[in-house]
Amino acid sequence: MNGYDLAYLAAAPFFLSAAFYKRWRHGKYKRSLPGMFGANLPKAPLPAMQHRVWMHSVSFGETIGAAAVYRSMQSRHPDWEYLSTTTTETGQDQARKSMAGANYHDFAPVDLSWKVGNFLNAYNPSAYLFFETEIWPNTLAEVGRRGTKTFLVNGDLSEKSARNYARLKGIFQPPLSNVTAFVMQTEEDADRLRGVIGRKPNIFVTGNVKFDNLPEAMTADEKHRLRESWGVAPEAFLVVAGSTHDTEEKLIYHAFAELRSLAPTARLVIAPRHPERFGQVLHELKGMGADAEALYRPELSASDAEVLVLNSMGVLSKAFGAGDVALVGGSWKTIGGHNLLEPAAHGLPVLHGPHMHEQKEIMHIMRSGKASLEAGGHQLAATLIRLHQNPALRAELGRRAMSAANSNRGAAQRTIEIIERFL
Repeated sequence: MNGYDLAYLAAAPFFLSAAFYKRWRHGKYKRSLPGMFGANLPKAPLPAMQHRVWMHSVSFGETIGAAAVYRSMQSRHPDWEYLSTTTTETGQDQARKSMAGANYHDFAPVDLSWKVGNFLNAYNPSAYLFFETEIWPNTLAEVGRRGTKTFLVNGDLSEKSARNYARLKGIFQPPLSNVTAFVMQTEEDADRLRGVIGRKPNIFVTGNVKFDNLPEAMTADEKHRLRESWGVAPEAFLVVAGSTHDTEEKLIYHAFAELRSLAPTARLVIAPRHPERFGQVLHELKGMGADAEALYRPELSASDAEVLVLNSMGVLSKAFGAGDVALVGGSWKTIGGHNLLEPAAHGLPVLHGPHMHEQKEIMHIMRSGKASLEAGGHQLAATLIRLHQNPALRAELGRRAMSAANSNRGAAQRTIEIIERFL
């Protein structure tokens, strides 16, 4: 047992209390908590092999990027074995879909040294890829002790996180010294990392691998069929709002109601960011007087409700493709925004709020191409009305958005080439 273990054990009563409450209240952790404590480990240790790659992504968003790297690596090295892990259950479900060809799927071990040791004994990975900024000290220490090649992939280090890591250098520098190479999204991320660990030669910049996992634009026929299955007429103006958070649905619905007073056939699809809020959002919308129904999957039978609440994970990208305008949540609260490029890849005009500070690279891309519109809460209704009344503007914004999305692919391939140097 080490200092990290003692710190975790001291915090365990608080974590477990919160976890059991969320399990009781929201149904979370039913699969992930047992998995993190080793419930799914192979009954017998896997035999060691030269290339068994462990790829870890925390949740749904990180798994999108991990899937792009997995597909690129698997196509170049189909004889290697691949282990995919996540922390959250939504991430696990996404990994089993987007990385279905991986040899093994599991939840990552809780970061206690003996639990990590048991996990590594069971799976015997030769390489460990962890995505964005998922730094677990015991995990890094254990893979380093065993000589496992370790890579931070798609590294994303905000100014706030960099300040916190810098203040805790004594805690984070020893485990980070076990990382073989750091593959960062931007030069800014790389510079912040250098401020934490020093100017080391193993820091690289490749771009954001999530850009390689963007959907192909939906064809006109596909769009028509999907809208028809929802009961949305071809001429109806369809607004798709994705990754929304608490209070944003209310703001979006009020703006949509103003639009609908001028365009009575307009429709709205809302996809809350977190699955435990699906029922709550539907209830709140009905409480505001909305004619709302749950949309359990993209191909739901036709409905004439003015608002459809998307009630499934992993289908938002397809839903965006059916829309005329996309709204991306997390940006009308201080969350910091979500991925604008997913709807942009479909050639939709993309609207967001003023809080996009966690998506600096994406915002740089979109602003450079004049490919998105910012609309504060008070401006949202007027912006939607303007887009509804101006098809030429919609078409031009959609063209710019698609161009911006497609011009930034290739990071996954560059990432694999760096990893291959060390493997």
